[in-house]
Amino acid sequence: MGSIDAVKQTQPVNYQKISKPVNKPVKDVGTSENIPVVFRTKAYERDFAAQYTVAKLNFWRDPDKPSPTPQTPNLTSSGSGTDTTYRIGDPTRPNIQHDNGFLQNPNNPDDPNPISTINPTQADIDFYNDQLSQVIWAQRVDDFNIPFTDKDDTARNLSNGIEAYRHFLEGNGADRTFSYDEFVNEDPSGQTVLNNAIADTQRGAEDLYNQMIARDPSLAGKPITFDITSGAITVGGSDTYPYPDTENWQKAIGGHPIWNSATVTVTPPSEAGGKPQFSMEYTLHAEDRYNFNPDQEDIATGAPDAIRGRLEQTGLAHQYTQYATLNRDVSWTQGDISGTTETNNPNEGR
Repeated sequence: MGSIDAVKQTQPVNYQKISKPVNKPVKDVGTSENIPVVFRTKAYERDFAAQYTVAKLNFWRDPDKPSPTPQTPNLTSSGSGTDTTYRIGDPTRPNIQHDNGFLQNPNNPDDPNPISTINPTQADIDFYNDQLSQVIWAQRVDDFNIPFTDKDDTARNLSNGIEAYRHFLEGNGADRTFSYDEFVNEDPSGQTVLNNAIADTQRGAEDLYNQMIARDPSLAGKPITFDITSGAITVGGSDTYPYPDTENWQKAIGGHPIWNSATVTVTPPSEAGGKPQFSMEYTLHAEDRYNFNPDQEDIATGAPDAIRGRLEQTGLAHQYTQYATLNRDVSWTQGDISGTTETNNPNEGR
């Protein structure tokens, strides 16, 4: 055993040696740059994982359906047999111009800009306040399901008409939306308009499909999906698209333009000699300029439009544009629109 001094002898601690090792980048041989180590999954492992995932997904997936043929541009219906023209393309509002009622330029009926208003008199202001009070109370009565009555105590269900008139009084000209489904459900003319608009769109779809096949006969055996859009149709100018029948909808929208759009899918027949099956996601677009017009009068009461047109002229009330859309799912067999058409409202039950 060595001396006590030898046993007690201590050596200086080298902290550099016992400090925690630091991971340093690997230095590439022959270079002076430090390149960090990057860990990557081996190629065969990555490929296996990808193939396994795809196989698992395909196990749960339904068999792929044939891809629809891309829609063909630059095709327009001939217009023969339809109430308006149709073309292939995204839904596009046609060129619709509304009048400005009592603010229409008297020297130019096509001028889209309303003329300036005039200052109201106290009598104009009193009449405006009276009209606003009447519609407010009429709506309160309607909330209690009590039909609004005229001076002859005849029940008048005018909820939509009153709502539209109140917006004329208070809306400051802002756009408004309304329900075309309600018009169709509540007014006989509405159902007639819808039936004829759908049938017209079906004829337009068949016309465009026939043009596609004529251009490329190989498409006859393939499923095809394409979008169509139409020109404008005037509601209120014919028996096919009649003016609203009920006083409520006469006052709410009156005569107005509509246009159609749809996504159409054509499926080839499953048996030789069969007919292709058509289906379409159909949309009716409606719009109306709410105002009053010179030399016209209310159908139900005979009151001249000039009475309320004065409110436009003085700027106390404001004309506005109101919009609506309606959707239907439609299916039929080519060439038999009247006999095979099935129509479903996709919004029912929601």
